[in-house]
Amino acid sequence: MNITAEAHRAATVICITGDLTADNSDRFQRDVRETLDKFSTNVIIDCSSLGLIDSIGLESFLWLSDELSRAGNKLRFAFVPDSVNRVFEFTRLDRIFSTHESIEKAARSFT
Repeated sequence: MNITAEAHRAATVICITGDLTADNSDRFQRDVRETLDKFSTNVIIDCSSLGLIDSIGLESFLWLSDELSRAGNKLRFAFVPDSVNRVFEFTRLDRIFSTHESIEKAARSFT
């Protein structure tokens, strides 16, 4: 798994390349925490290169959502693959997570 972050006007975009599983969820949380320390903003997760996600990966997304809420910020997802969308639906996280077709649409959803 590789994580990159880039500041945009409306949010910080975090791109995940590879799988988000129990094997690397600690690293995901550590890397994201470092990003949040630099940029206290809303966050868009770019899922265009996200592979597999397991229950621990989903838990990491919930952790991030809680962290952002405590700071008064929000989480959005862009370019979510069908396989990940099905996991969100199956676990009913689609009721919590806001998914969008593009980063631009996700950014506009903050207003």
